[in-house]
Amino acid sequence: MNFKNISQRSWWEREVMSHPRDLIIVGSGITGLSTALYYKKQNPEKSVMVLDRGFWPTGATGRNAGFACFGSAGELLDDLKHEDEAGVKDRLRLRLEGLELLKSELGENEIGFEMTGGYEIFDSKEDPHFLESAENLPRFSKWVEDITGVANSYEVRDINGFVSIFNGLEGYIHSGKMLRRLTQKVMDAGVEIRWNSPVENVEANRVVLSDGLELLAGAVMTAVNGYSSHLLGETLVKPARGYVMVSNPLKKMPWKGTCHYNMGYVYFRDLGDRLLIGGARDVDKAGEESTENEINPKIKQWLIDFVNDKLGIDPDWRIEQEWTGVMGFGATKTPEMKRLSNGVYTAAGLGGMGVAIGMKVGERMAGMIGQE
Repeated sequence: MNFKNISQRSWWEREVMSHPRDLIIVGSGITGLSTALYYKKQNPEKSVMVLDRGFWPTGATGRNAGFACFGSAGELLDDLKHEDEAGVKDRLRLRLEGLELLKSELGENEIGFEMTGGYEIFDSKEDPHFLESAENLPRFSKWVEDITGVANSYEVRDINGFVSIFNGLEGYIHSGKMLRRLTQKVMDAGVEIRWNSPVENVEANRVVLSDGLELLAGAVMTAVNGYSSHLLGETLVKPARGYVMVSNPLKKMPWKGTCHYNMGYVYFRDLGDRLLIGGARDVDKAGEESTENEINPKIKQWLIDFVNDKLGIDPDWRIEQEWTGVMGFGATKTPEMKRLSNGVYTAAGLGGMGVAIGMKVGERMAGMIGQE
């Protein structure tokens, strides 16, 4: 079949399918869909279209580890090395508001949310990072209490032979159920979603697909996070690939709840009687600044060794499933939310916290676009 002239459109297609929209959003992850949902709620008479290059979203929204992250103590400590206290506290508030919005908008049961609590484990009580983290627990707990009203949210505990810092506000989420529920809600609101529609170029009022089709819009927004440089050229947001693997069913699976190690770079949890573990991006940060869905052998082997040396599961365990997803990181973990010089709105650089903050970012972007 010859697709050479696929960009040609009939009179009927132009009348019905390719008429100008009020808003076109590129990217159907949690940020793009949430922006579409809230823009449509705020402007029910407006037409909104979401475009995605794949059969379903292939960024980080559906390819993460299923953590409803609020923030481990060690991670907060590391964040303070790159951002001032006000910025880190603001992002904690953004996570809280985002998770509450996600639960109230989509329903806790529908998205498989469980408030399990989470453990950040350390090699020993003499570990300098543990000592520094533990010293800052009153400070971090006060931050959380100011935001949530929950006192003493961080505390030192032992788990499976490790000293740890427990955080009662961490939880699970089923990312697939969340994405399915959000997609359905967006479509029910009257938003059009077009899959398998890779975008070649974006401008203030125009989107060009890779097959040559041009779509006009009152406003255009990109919500492609780690893929931003593909559409926008130079950007402060860099891709950050994350690796995740799931074990076979285990007879010995002592870990329940969300767990972190090494300032949050390593994360693991139970999937019933299976172990899910991912991260270790710091093993090869430069190598993971990629949008290719390929598995980095250095990181894979590091995680295998970590499981064998530290987690005490079945010695004959095996990897049953593995994948990668692409996140986006800016200079800090605070996301970029703005209108660019070419008139295109963008939201990117969610810092690996898209599940927690994506819906709140979408709500803010909808308000920004609607005001201009």
